[in-house]
Amino acid sequence: MSNAPRMIVTDLDGTLLNEAGRVSDRNAAALRRAREAGALVVVATGRPVWWLNPVLDVGFEGTAICMNGAVVFDVAAEEMLDVSPLTPQTMHDFVEEYTEHIPNFALAVERLGFTQNDAWSEQEYDHPWDDGDFRVLPRSELLSEPAVKMLLRQGNDSSVLAAAAKQVAPDRVSVTYSTNAGLIEVAAAGVNKGAALHRLAERFGVEPAEAVAFGDMPNDAEMLRWAGRSFAMSGAHPIALAAASDTAPDNDSDGVAQVLERWF
Repeated sequence: MSNAPRMIVTDLDGTLLNEAGRVSDRNAAALRRAREAGALVVVATGRPVWWLNPVLDVGFEGTAICMNGAVVFDVAAEEMLDVSPLTPQTMHDFVEEYTEHIPNFALAVERLGFTQNDAWSEQEYDHPWDDGDFRVLPRSELLSEPAVKMLLRQGNDSSVLAAAAKQVAPDRVSVTYSTNAGLIEVAAAGVNKGAALHRLAERFGVEPAEAVAFGDMPNDAEMLRWAGRSFAMSGAHPIALAAASDTAPDNDSDGVAQVLERWF
């Protein structure tokens, strides 16, 4: 990609955000220059809509692919452009079958909405992020309404949980993870950042060859494969490294900005 990209897509945690959970001045400036030059700047994250504060704090007003592609959100308009929820029946069937493989997991769900009041979990669910604060419900009620994402927590090895999930329902749900700390994220079939990005790019008339993407974890893999040029951050998960065409310096070294400064 010799010409400047028309679309820039970046993951947040471990990619655009530094270890303090913030967008550095250098990264913010690089994205601002890209936007002023006419590029579409998109964030693509496993985070829900109500947890975008790090980019909102630096003035981001573009499109956010949230919950690993289950929701596409227009930040400036505060409008959901695309939603792919799980049905209660799909969730119930998956959880029932998964329990036969991993019996002692704790469950949480993120429902369609704009606030943290739309996040619910079982009492024993241990959120892996400090600022997670889910409201408590029994499992039967967690599964009684549609959700955009289920989170299953057990032990400290996400890859083991993901392998079991893919044995249970390889075609009926999408399974990924964004932390190695014993957590998988389950969405409706076909949902991932790459699929959401493909639809969004079509909406704006952007070809994959005109896009550059940044990520670091397995939930970024489809997005990294979709983009004509993609960068896994230094130290990224092996799945992300294998999916990307290039590598970038790590998130604490402003790796996103270091790449974008080639063009903007």
